[in-house]
Amino acid sequence: MKQEHTSKPIIVPANADIASKIYELVQRTIKEIYPKYYTEEAVEFFLELHSEESILKDISEGKVYAAVLGDNVIGTGTVSGDHVSRVFVLPDFQGQGIGTLIMDHLEGKIIKDHGAVWLDSSLSAGKFWFERGYAVKEYREHKLKNNKVLAYTVMCRENFPIDPNEYNAPMQLVRREMELQGINLDTLREIFPKRIYLLADSLYDTMLAKNVGTLTYHVGGEVYVMNDNSQAGFVKGEMCSPGIATQAEDLMAAGARELIHIGFAGGRAGTRIGDVIITDGAFNDTAVASLYGCNGEIVETSKELTDSLCREMDLNGISYRRGHHWTTDGGYVETSWRIRYFEEKGALCVEMEGAGLFSAAKFRSCHAAGIYVVSDSGEGEDWELGWGEKILETSINTVIDMIAKKG
Repeated sequence: MKQEHTSKPIIVPANADIASKIYELVQRTIKEIYPKYYTEEAVEFFLELHSEESILKDISEGKVYAAVLGDNVIGTGTVSGDHVSRVFVLPDFQGQGIGTLIMDHLEGKIIKDHGAVWLDSSLSAGKFWFERGYAVKEYREHKLKNNKVLAYTVMCRENFPIDPNEYNAPMQLVRREMELQGINLDTLREIFPKRIYLLADSLYDTMLAKNVGTLTYHVGGEVYVMNDNSQAGFVKGEMCSPGIATQAEDLMAAGARELIHIGFAGGRAGTRIGDVIITDGAFNDTAVASLYGCNGEIVETSKELTDSLCREMDLNGISYRRGHHWTTDGGYVETSWRIRYFEEKGALCVEMEGAGLFSAAKFRSCHAAGIYVVSDSGEGEDWELGWGEKILETSINTVIDMIAKKG
């Protein structure tokens, strides 16, 4: 029967005085849990591997830590270089966050001196490691008695939570850039437009032709402030996820709080040239998102901002589709099986910037959203281009008119 606890366990370095408690904890856990996953030979191997002698040796070398609750040792873990091993929690206390507490501590120790954390995964803990961000790097086998084999995986975690306050280079660089222009950054952040539209290619040219903004700032590009609304502005968006993420960093450092990408996209199943897509987030097929700590398959937009854009579309009578889309780093290498994968996931279109923008905005606790106009569609030789087509030009002008009117 699992024991609920109200006080929080603490993680302490193990010493010889509690070696027997750690040994008993490990042996009991193996005997109760491992027979569900392993053969008798494998269970025997683990019991011998984690002998009291080996635990005492590791304790003497300062490698072992214990989760202590009152006078009880309820969990343990061992650190050796960049490896974690012998992570066990008493069965009575499993499922209560003790393993997470232990691993947070052990990983914190390792990443001070190493770039990744490695471990050999047991079958019983595989789901736990996967959910912590560990990936399989190698499959191995170990021969046991009676011609049995123990198969296991070597796993590694390379991404860890990031504190944005530790990465303030954008603020420093923009401050210096503004000083060279005779502008105080603190003053700029008070008056800089809170909403910035990042416009792709001819969308940007179309906006310029409307003559609705004035070139006011040079930060993250040439920033035009709307003539009828000083809290909104626009800039030509950089290409690809790394480019637009870097641009977004500069704009947010300058004071922007809402970043809206207005771009072109390739259509997927069910979309046509000229369709307008409002995205709820990007299926991430880029490298930059994980660098910002976004390790899930989808990088979501700001729901509040996305809902607001939908309301603006509705008020202006603009037809659109809403859902998720696909952001890729491979502009010309979209293989048929990857296309099918993301279509089966429900991606409405594909482009190259969204995931980068949304990741940077999440990292800086800002809002980001995206509107995409389908400019081409298809794959391989069956590829339709919409450039020069009236339906595409109509959609471009419709979206830009809405932005210009909103100001």
